[in-house]
Amino acid sequence: STLIILSLTILTLFSCGESEVPPTTNVGDPQNLSVDIDISEDRSGRVTVTASADNAILYEFDMGTTGTDDTGSSETGVFDFVYENTGSYIVEVKAFGNSGRFIREQMQISVAAGDPATSGEGFVTPIEYEGYDLFWNDEFDGTVLDQSSWTFEIGDGCPNICGWGNNELEYYTSQNSTVRDGLYTITAREETIQNRRYTSSRVITQNKVAFTYGRVDVRAKLPGGQGLWPAIWMLGQNISDVGWPASGEIDIMEMIGGTEETTHGTAHWANGNGDRVLDGDSRSINEGLNEEFHVYTVIWDENQIEWFLDDISYHTLDIRGSDKTAFHRAFFLILNVAVGGDWPGSPNAETQFPTSMQVDYVRVFQKQ
Repeated sequence: STLIILSLTILTLFSCGESEVPPTTNVGDPQNLSVDIDISEDRSGRVTVTASADNAILYEFDMGTTGTDDTGSSETGVFDFVYENTGSYIVEVKAFGNSGRFIREQMQISVAAGDPATSGEGFVTPIEYEGYDLFWNDEFDGTVLDQSSWTFEIGDGCPNICGWGNNELEYYTSQNSTVRDGLYTITAREETIQNRRYTSSRVITQNKVAFTYGRVDVRAKLPGGQGLWPAIWMLGQNISDVGWPASGEIDIMEMIGGTEETTHGTAHWANGNGDRVLDGDSRSINEGLNEEFHVYTVIWDENQIEWFLDDISYHTLDIRGSDKTAFHRAFFLILNVAVGGDWPGSPNAETQFPTSMQVDYVRVFQKQ
């Protein structure tokens, strides 16, 4: 289950409304309001708001939904509320004094709610790390993909790189993507478009979200079946200018259908002659990566790239060499599910369609 505080913005407001405490306070007016919100981790949607302020006799709560039952009051400063839907909400708390004047604070939270089966059982990582700031994230709240961050790549790669350079069999569309219940889902289907027997989706953050160095966490549940090739990866932002592999490539996760218990982490770059060089490793677990959610991570800094599965390190690449300058420039993110290709081979009679990759969140952190 996943319930995360997306961001925490506290605003203590003192503007002179009809009953709000003005900048110059009187004896008995409320002061020093503090608010803490505890969010349940079982996707129940339950939160507990605890407020305290000097000289307060009553607290009012507005939980930020569009419904009519999202407000309440408490003399003790404690208020319980259950959200029915996954989403981001602005919670407002007012503390009233004897005079009827108040001070208030607002906090933005993100809540995942609904059937626990929606997000599956599995590993979860925090929204905060000591020594890091959250640079960018997508929790996939709402009902549409955020077009300010993501761009759909449409087609089969032709005429420039037919089969996307790997002899893949799918045709990418935007119709194979959905955002619902806090999950981004890419669904691969067996259907014919433009002489391609399969469809899927591929989204990128090129020219929208790019960064140099950081920690990237992606929580996802993968599809299973021969011929499937889900991937969570990055390419150099300058690929349009220098091409591949000179741009560099960091594969955070690749899984080859038929070996669903194994994840692969790899880096690709060009040597001094412009030839591709690669380095990577894999990690296997007892159950299939298609059975529950796992977190795929890279930690990338000036010295190295390190790959993790559920916070367990399984490979490190030293990037200090003069041939690895590509890894000291900005990269963008890619999510896709390929069908077929040189590595996984083609689907067979046992491969079931439709099949999906579900992504719970994508988070990028950078050192403070």
